[in-house]
Amino acid sequence: MGSLIYRAENMLLEPIHEALRGTQNDVLVCRDLRSPIGAKYTLWVVRDRACVRTLLELFENMPRELLEGEAPFIARFAEGESMCFLFDYQPPRPLRRFAAGHASSVQERERISIDLVMACLSSPLPFPLLCCLLEQDCVNIAQDGTIYFTYAVDLSQLDPADDETVCTDLCVSQVLDLLEQNHRLKSMKLLHMKLEKSAYQSLTELYRDIRLTVVPERKPSLRKRLKGIWLRNRDRWFRWLLAASVVIVIVTVLVLLSQLIFGDVPLFRLFEHSMDVVGTERLDGRG
Repeated sequence: MGSLIYRAENMLLEPIHEALRGTQNDVLVCRDLRSPIGAKYTLWVVRDRACVRTLLELFENMPRELLEGEAPFIARFAEGESMCFLFDYQPPRPLRRFAAGHASSVQERERISIDLVMACLSSPLPFPLLCCLLEQDCVNIAQDGTIYFTYAVDLSQLDPADDETVCTDLCVSQVLDLLEQNHRLKSMKLLHMKLEKSAYQSLTELYRDIRLTVVPERKPSLRKRLKGIWLRNRDRWFRWLLAASVVIVIVTVLVLLSQLIFGDVPLFRLFEHSMDVVGTERLDGRG
């Protein structure tokens, strides 16, 4: 990367990777030189003036209500003739590529679908930019199954006319990709029908439909429950068994030593009937 350092608020941003070079914008991964942990960020460097005006209008006239303290970006600043927008950075882990590893059952695929819709609902971005994320494969899934967005988008594809209806249709397409392995699902049939008719007006409607048609989780069989109990407790049971084995070994060694040294094992006397021995005489006929 070049030696250009970007200054944003109290940060010194050094580019370490160029994620995208476009006709209207570049996307850079930067490291904050002032961060003790080397925090990374995604930086849009928008060179096209018309695109800058469109972005500013979208951010200033957002129809979506943001929570207190919430913002669609971390910082915005000018650098020469370019306008820069700073976002969080997470390593890309595209949903299309990694979803299969998290979706071994119908229920898990539907859960991921619901999480995807929730991520769209909770995103602070204007709908046209959210559409760009959905169209340009910027939906990701973390190793723990969390859905998140990355921001390596080509803004030449930005359409300021895209609204929540368009955004919802794009989200439906992603959900259908997740559910395509089972064409008998109620949710899949319903989504296909509504997508063909462009019937969705909001992400909330999509969320409701998926929630209403989810396949209930089956109660695991006795064998699976027993296996689960074993897997959850095997380490604890092993420790108990190991401790019991150590105690048995110690007692055995003590018994052998006592037998060799004294010719008797005092511990065994505790188990003799107290009335079988009186003084030096045994009452059981053995002495």
